Formats: sequence, structure tokens, C-alpha cells
Amino acid sequence: MRFRFSFLTNVALAFALAAATIAIPARAFAQAPPRTVDVSDPQDGGMLSVFAGDTVRVELRATPSTGYSWQVVQVNKSVLVQRGNPTFKRAPEEVPGAEGHSVIDLLAATPGSCVLQLAYSRPWEKGSAPARTFSVDVTVRPASERPMPQF
Repeated sequence: MRFRFSFLTNVALAFALAAATIAIPARAFAQAPPRTVDVSDPQDGGMLSVFAGDTVRVELRATPSTGYSWQVVQVNKSVLVQRGNPTFKRAPEEVPGAEGHSVIDLLAATPGSCVLQLAYSRPWEKGSAPARTFSVDVTVRPASERPMPQF
């Protein structure tokens, strides 16, 4: 038995094959968008894995009215890059002088590993031990390893 394909059938098959050929590679390269990964006091001493392009947001308890502030004291700047200056997020009660959270954003710039260490100290008290410290081991994986989004 022989099948005869009309011109329109051949054109339709050609378009379907072309569409499938184009759609497969596009889906193969689809990645989830960069995300913001929150880190706070309970993660002190822990480990964190993110992808290049993600933002690591560190939120630590702070009371700036005491003169203390959180500062990054150790980081591999080629792996994690601080975005701007730390900001302060007030407690919902907004009581003057109340404890809130210091927020520091870092961009996961390139794949690699590093220790992110912060110190809570008064900048003018040189040589004094910080009142508190915070550290986390960070691994930045290539963005190409980011899982595909689920549809």
C-alpha cells in the first residue's frame, strides 16, 4: 500500500518538524530566574548553596542606637559581592531604640566557595572583640546547573 502525500501535507510536516527542532533546544536551556535566599541568626555556622546570579540576603538582629552595626569582615569578593550598604529593618512596633534587623545583600557573582563572616561591633572601638559574630560557608554553583522551572 502506498501513501500519497499532498503538497499541503508535506508543508505541514515540515513546519511541525522545524517547530519541534526549535522547541527542544529552547526548553533545554530554560532556567529558573535568580532568587533571593534569606539567611538569619539560626543559620550561624551553617552551610548555604546558591546559584550564580542569586542574591544572599543576610538579616541579623541589631540595635543601631547602641552604636553597634554588622559589617562583613571576611568574604571572597570574586564569589560574593556586597550590594550597597547595610540597611536597617525596624521591628513592627516601631519603638524608638528597639531591636530590629540589619540587612545586607550580596550577589552570588561567580561559582566557588567561601566563608562569609560578619562582626557586630562599634566602628570606633578599634582592636576590641566584636560583641557577636556570624558566619556561614557559601557555595555558589554555576547558573547553568540551576534546575529547570516546573510548569
